[in-house]
Order: sequence, then C-alpha cells, then structure tokens
Amino acid sequence: MKTPYRKTTHLHPSTLPNLRRKVTQALSAAMTLGILLSSGNAAANAHPSYLTESYCDGLVEQFVDSGMRSLGKYVNENFKPEYKGGIRNTINFLKQRSEWLSECDAYLKDTASVHVFHDEKNTKDIFAAIDALAKELQLVREGVEYPDESGANNPHPFIKSRYETLAELMDQHHTRILMKKQFQ
Repeated sequence: MKTPYRKTTHLHPSTLPNLRRKVTQALSAAMTLGILLSSGNAAANAHPSYLTESYCDGLVEQFVDSGMRSLGKYVNENFKPEYKGGIRNTINFLKQRSEWLSECDAYLKDTASVHVFHDEKNTKDIFAAIDALAKELQLVREGVEYPDESGANNPHPFIKSRYETLAELMDQHHTRILMKKQFQ
C-alpha cells in the first residue's frame, strides 16, 4: 500500500521571530477577551479611588449644612430674575452637587448597599427636588414669565416653593442623621 503524499512546509529561519510575535499577539488578544467576558459587570462598577464612605458622608453633610444655608439665603434674600449670572451660578451649583451626590449614591449602593440619603425613596425625592429647582431657575433664566394677580412677572413664589420642598426633604434627612448618631 502506498503512503499518502504530504507536502511539508519548511519555514525559513528568518520568519520565526515574526511567527512568534504573531502567535504571542493572538494569545494575548484571546486572554484579554476572555478576561473581559468573564469580568461581566466588574468593569462597569468601577469607581474613582477618592470615593469612600467618609468622603460621601462629608459631601452630604456639607450640602445639608452650608450648601442649603447658602441656597436658602440666595432664594430668600438675593434672588433677582433680572440677574441671569446669579441664576446661572445657582443652577451650576445644583447640577454639580447633584452629580457629586449621584456618584456617591452609586458608590454606596455598590459597596455598602445603602443610599446617600436615608433610603432609596428619600434619595430619589431629594434628587428630584434638586432637579426641579434647577429646572425652575433655568426657566426664569430663559425668560419665561410668571405673572401674578396684577399681571407682573413674579417668579419668586415658584422658586421659593421648589426650594422649600428641597429644604423640607433635607431637614427630614438631617433629623434622621441626628437621631442615628444619638443612638450609636
């Protein structure tokens, strides 16, 4: 019986380094893909290294204390619809704090299974109140008129109402924190 003919391929010695490089690259790519597929959501839940429970607690405390005090002074004493710069600054303040607090909320949910404010409902309510105040201020900034009984533009009651909703929610949170500290 005749043996089948096999063609053998001989590699020139100069092609071996290129072949080794290509094999190494292919293996590296396969391993990387395997790691990515096996890690699943681990990469999606990566958080910046500066996020800690104490950082988030301090951020909440700062917003509850000096942030709300400053916001209250602006709404109750310094809010003037004709001054667009002050309104813009306040909107930016609210958006920035909302982003920071949201980042902390995501971190705390992933690491400690808690929320930045008392519980999920309160956290959602507070974020909604921050967003509602920022949106109302943006409408004033864009020139939307709020006519009162006499027909004059008066956005003060609307802005004050949005602020008071936020202040009430923050006060409830602050009371819970004080009670929690009392019983620790």
